[in-house]
Amino acid sequence: MKLGFLVNPIAGMGGSVGLKGTDGELYFLALQRGAAPVAPKRARRFLKKLSELGFNSTIVAANNVMGCNYLNSFKGSLRYCCVDIPLSNITSREDTTQVAKIFMREGVDIIAFVGGDGTARDIYDAVNSEVPLIGVPAGVKMYSGVFAASPEAAALVIKDFEDRSVGLDLVEIADANEELIALGRLSIRIYGYVKSPREKILTIPSKDLSYSSDYGEKEEVAQYFIEEYMRSDTLYLLGPGSTVKAITDLLGVEKTLLGVDALYGRRLVGRDLGEKEIIDLLSKFKRVAIVVTIIGGQGYIFGRGNQQFTSRVIRRVGKENIFVISPRSKIYNLRYLLIDTGDPKLDIEMCGYWRVITGFMEEKVILVLPACCPEAFKDIKK
Repeated sequence: MKLGFLVNPIAGMGGSVGLKGTDGELYFLALQRGAAPVAPKRARRFLKKLSELGFNSTIVAANNVMGCNYLNSFKGSLRYCCVDIPLSNITSREDTTQVAKIFMREGVDIIAFVGGDGTARDIYDAVNSEVPLIGVPAGVKMYSGVFAASPEAAALVIKDFEDRSVGLDLVEIADANEELIALGRLSIRIYGYVKSPREKILTIPSKDLSYSSDYGEKEEVAQYFIEEYMRSDTLYLLGPGSTVKAITDLLGVEKTLLGVDALYGRRLVGRDLGEKEIIDLLSKFKRVAIVVTIIGGQGYIFGRGNQQFTSRVIRRVGKENIFVISPRSKIYNLRYLLIDTGDPKLDIEMCGYWRVITGFMEEKVILVLPACCPEAFKDIKK
């Protein structure tokens, strides 16, 4: 077996600074806002787990920052060779597609890539559905069905694929229109389908694009939260999503649909915030709470689309001051929720049973799991 390994080194950089992607000019804007690389750390976590699992096959890696840099500095026992191609100073989608085409010529059996939906699209353009893909999640937005739950989960899937103990399925390659996102509108398009190893818990379905709930359901949740939990002396950091936006709608306040906004005394004191702006606010207010909702079909409460809530922010606020709200129809088929902040230690500390507000005077207790520890909860699929 041959494993193609590709890293998009700029994937996910926009998340913590309040951007909704890192494609094109957004990368330079992310740098201006002080964004730090995300993908390299996730690539190293993937390789570390792969080595611990005893992966024996050859890895064909993109050169330099797109793959071999991480293998060259890795101290585990992985066999690999590097694809030598000239790279741009700033890696581009053309670099990604070129590497993917070389993987095809090298006869790889599967491609593991570190990135987000944009990276998935670029590889899909190069290989269509001829070679299976598995994504190590590192993007700001991950609506496609090709991603594993975490870098560690991706390594487990690859090992099972090597052992021929996992099957393939067709999954969507989807992406959001970033120009419309900048205007506060979420528009997601399915670009095609690829083969991908599928294992419940280890792999995550695409965002439920068909899901819609009656606004009355969201309003019911929001009304209960306002009446039961809102305090006049607390700063509320409101995460993305129409369910959270229903709170400000009832209060007569305008909130960004896909950003993190700050509410104090029933008025906005911050709009579309990044980590830096959130940290600044935390030093000014004694009481702070975070309000988030769940990604439909996937079950994430942190780590998908709300990376402004970094591990530093979450630790400062504290688990006891985090509220999760969701219409009952959105959570009905979910057996557990997931956390993937990029800080495995924090994710483990945050696991356990959480209360989710699902209606007026209605709450549900549900298990929250750390995506970084797939073996710890793999038996739940039974």
